[in-house]
Amino acid sequence: MPSNLFLSDRGASTCVNAIGNQLNSGFLDIYAGTQPADANTATSGSNYILAEFTFSSVAGAAVGSTWTTNPIAATTCTSTGVASFYRAYTSSRATIMDGSVSTSGADFNLNTNNFRQGIKVTVT
Repeated sequence: MPSNLFLSDRGASTCVNAIGNQLNSGFLDIYAGTQPADANTATSGSNYILAEFTFSSVAGAAVGSTWTTNPIAATTCTSTGVASFYRAYTSSRATIMDGSVSTSGADFNLNTNNFRQGIKVTVT
């Protein structure tokens, strides 16, 4: 029998908030290199962090099935390279999720994916 599972808006919001709450005081790292196969796969030597952001003590909130982050403080690029994926971590650095990064059509879209060491970057 095919799966016909559907979540109500309330159910979806509860699930998304449970995931998002794990990011409270956590980290959002922007990486260069090939994105690992999934969020359970460790990054490799060819992956390196371009910028590291810190989520606020309340990282964000869900409305329906969409989670929106609270404001994230600007940071300075730690390396030069082309951003290809991000990883979001708990405050103790346990991986929660990752996704693609580009200038359009990605999980996380930026106005540029070219990062240069020492340049200030913001997430809005």
